Amino acid sequence: MGTPVPQRLLATLEKLDKATFQTFQWHLMQETLEGFTPMSIANLEDAKRQDTVTKMVQAYMNEGAVKITRKILEVMGMFALADKLKTDSEKGQAATPQSSQVQSSDMETKQYGAQFVDDNRENLVKRVTMVMPIVDSLYQKKMIHDEDYSEITAAQTSNAKMRKLYAALIPGGKVAKSAFYQVLLEQQSLLVEELGGIGQK
Repeated sequence: MGTPVPQRLLATLEKLDKATFQTFQWHLMQETLEGFTPMSIANLEDAKRQDTVTKMVQAYMNEGAVKITRKILEVMGMFALADKLKTDSEKGQAATPQSSQVQSSDMETKQYGAQFVDDNRENLVKRVTMVMPIVDSLYQKKMIHDEDYSEITAAQTSNAKMRKLYAALIPGGKVAKSAFYQVLLEQQSLLVEELGGIGQK
């Protein structure tokens, strides 16, 4: 087994002095890499190296976190450190079966998305007004049953629709809640970011 990605990233960031590390964090808040959502100031404010690694892995998964770290180091002219991270990562991938990597990444995605949806239930019920596009998307993904779809459609207010949506997702567990989170990212990205959520475009 190779060194886990978070420890590898932490070892890389620990080689940066305080000012350089702050510049690294600044780059995380920019459109540094196409397809990667910039992190918000709220997510990185006062974040230490360990916290920053955790948030990067939550946001971009292991592979994405390594990719964006290397890109930022290259932008900052720290090519030797970027190359070392690349080499260490390739060794780590060789030591870890691909199926295991994919399974681990899928589990991380589901756990984070489900946790966000649970933690922000009250805010989401209050603040999501365009409920049916979300419901339609989840229905297409077969995350909502016909009967639940009809009940949500019949609900008179957006709050009532959201409460019924939450109830409809319970049988699907983390998989359904994670799918809900991904749809929120696509359709309500500003609200998700405001509530502290993060993820790939």
